[in-house]
Amino acid sequence: MAYEGWLIRVARTPSDKIGEFYNIPIKYIAAESYSAYVNMQDVDTWPDANGYQHRDAVELKALKVEFETRAMMTNITFSELMRNIAAQYNVPKARQFYMQAYVPEYDNYFEWQMGYLADFQPQMYYAENSLKKNPIIQYNPIRLAFIGGVYRG
Repeated sequence: MAYEGWLIRVARTPSDKIGEFYNIPIKYIAAESYSAYVNMQDVDTWPDANGYQHRDAVELKALKVEFETRAMMTNITFSELMRNIAAQYNVPKARQFYMQAYVPEYDNYFEWQMGYLADFQPQMYYAENSLKKNPIIQYNPIRLAFIGGVYRG
């Protein structure tokens, strides 16, 4: 299965059934900002007396996806994006969910993995100084990071 037109999806449970996950729309992802990769993890890595590194790689490869939102996203649009992501949290206080993403190294989608949305810091570009009913806020690009490899317990 190669690229199918989406980059990252989140879900409360690992499911490929339509309606049981949220594909983050590409329209919210800034050009040239999407990065997805898997981190190899070692256990008991050690150098020998000759300086050779001995590695024992574990089976799990932790998925990490990062991107920035497009510039000038409004508070209305950003709230909609975050509501749709939050609806998939299975542990809301930890911003935890299952995630699946396209990984260029494999030209394929990485299997469902438990993960979380890392802390992020929206920075306002502009806030409308108005007494209108729905004044607008606009944001600079916001970096979002989705970290996999969380133990399912």
